[in-house]
Amino acid sequence: MTVEALMTRKVTTCGDASSLADVARLMWQHDIGFLPVVGSSGGALLLGVITDRDICMAAWLQGKPLTEISVRSAMAQPAVCCAPQMDLYEAECLMRKHQVHRLPVVSNGALIGVLSLNDLARRNTQERDERLEENVAETLAAIATPRR
Repeated sequence: MTVEALMTRKVTTCGDASSLADVARLMWQHDIGFLPVVGSSGGALLLGVITDRDICMAAWLQGKPLTEISVRSAMAQPAVCCAPQMDLYEAECLMRKHQVHRLPVVSNGALIGVLSLNDLARRNTQERDERLEENVAETLAAIATPRR
């Protein structure tokens, strides 16, 4: 199965000039902890990603209110991403290697979706395949391994 078959297509995004306060509000409104950062020139060009943890760490490190901190100063770039035709197992390997819960799905530089560990877990509960369950468990374990 490919990433395209499982990815979330309707994705909330933000721009790199947005404030962290605006991003935190979007995350709260949509019950998410991750946003792809896209360029304002149209075409949804992926610039990076930002997580709720990035917001917290930027606020602590910069010592400023969230309204005064731009996404640009806190986002992870370049983003680890995948192609829509990538095999799901390859995508899981990327998640493991880079210890990320989510992968933006990009075609010709443009964001077209997101594949998350949650997407993989939900798929496994529907299919009840022991091998798939082991893959998701191994991916979660690799992501959760403390970094050095």
